[in-house]
Amino acid sequence: MWTLLLGAALAGDCQEIGFNDILAVEAPAVIVLGERHGTQPDLARATRLMRNLHERAPVTLALEAVHEDYQAQLDSFAEGQIEIDAVEAALSWEESWGFAFAPYARLVTAATAGVHVLAAGTTLGKAPEDARYPIPSGYMTVLRDAMSGHEMPLDMEERFVRSMAWRDYKIASLATGPWDQTGYLVIVTGRGHVEGGKGVAWQAEQSVDVPVKSFVLAWGKEPPCYPGDSVWKPGLFERRK
Repeated sequence: MWTLLLGAALAGDCQEIGFNDILAVEAPAVIVLGERHGTQPDLARATRLMRNLHERAPVTLALEAVHEDYQAQLDSFAEGQIEIDAVEAALSWEESWGFAFAPYARLVTAATAGVHVLAAGTTLGKAPEDARYPIPSGYMTVLRDAMSGHEMPLDMEERFVRSMAWRDYKIASLATGPWDQTGYLVIVTGRGHVEGGKGVAWQAEQSVDVPVKSFVLAWGKEPPCYPGDSVWKPGLFERRK
């Protein structure tokens, strides 16, 4: 559903930043990266950042692309019980995510570099009836803007906001829950969960006591631009590794 929302949004005052701006974030911290699903340049940037951060402090990496049901498989790989060539099949990648595995491969297998990898993906759908989770004020404004003219009946808006906030909350919780708040927690999620400041980063801020920084990895074809968003602009000076 979210991919349908990636149309033009209200123009705002985004900040264009480079690699070194993100690398300057001091640990402990949460860094949320918004990717265009399956886009190799975005995921290559995320990989390079992860490796450079790991030179400075321990890194825990949480991936929306890996469904929470597959945490045991990630742990088995980290323990050497699954060969690297068998990881894609062990995660039922094609059925569970739907985007090509190759752009994600170095992130998914980052345990080989000593990075703790977490499965932070969750099933689409509404929240359980007894679920309790925070909902950011004004979230419907962001969602409505991103829908780019698509109408939604008013009686559906509350349910829609709750559904999207629940997904943000689940991704953030799966990432922050196992993290001991030392070093860096890097969360790689869809850019729609980052733009506008109401998504995964906002939810993570509710549950950790360290700074939370969010960055969009690249512009889309019709980039939303909300005040406060930081966009990693290709071409700015980068420390390459």
